Amino acid sequence: MLVWKRIIVILLGMIFFTSSASATSVQFGVTLPILIKTKDPTNVHGYRAVIWYQPQSLVWKKVNIYFAAGYGHWWVGGSGPNRIMNIFAIAPVIRYIITKTTYFTPYLEASIGASYLSSTRFDDRNLGIHYAFQDELGVGAKFGKSQRFFATLSALHYSNGSMSAYNAGITVPLILNVGYQLD
Repeated sequence: MLVWKRIIVILLGMIFFTSSASATSVQFGVTLPILIKTKDPTNVHGYRAVIWYQPQSLVWKKVNIYFAAGYGHWWVGGSGPNRIMNIFAIAPVIRYIITKTTYFTPYLEASIGASYLSSTRFDDRNLGIHYAFQDELGVGAKFGKSQRFFATLSALHYSNGSMSAYNAGITVPLILNVGYQLD
């Protein structure tokens, strides 16, 4: 049931951004990540919505660079304090195109960006400060005749990079990102 709610959110996002994207030199898109496996903490649940844009000047034959802004709402099971966290993030993403065909284009991608955590504690973890780096590595593919649809399996990590004495971090080792590119 929760997967269907996420699909509805992405479809609504596509409708909204289709009507607001008017510049042809910039590509817009929406991504809906679905958590498959969590690690730190192990019982984390949540959702994350990402919008992105890609200036045409940053599209080359094998490498593309785009910019992503995301909002994540995370929670852990049980009762007690520190069970809910919101994360706002922005990051440049570099995508390496492995090969390109008419209907299928596999790629690798990586990003490191800035994020703001709504709390410095999450479950039993002391994250130290409200600011953290968001690191993400993934492998995926664009598909379809117009190659507007894409799916990426990625690993996601939040950490303050030892800017604080406390740096427990949050790790989600497997996320399925599904998305749609708008022009």
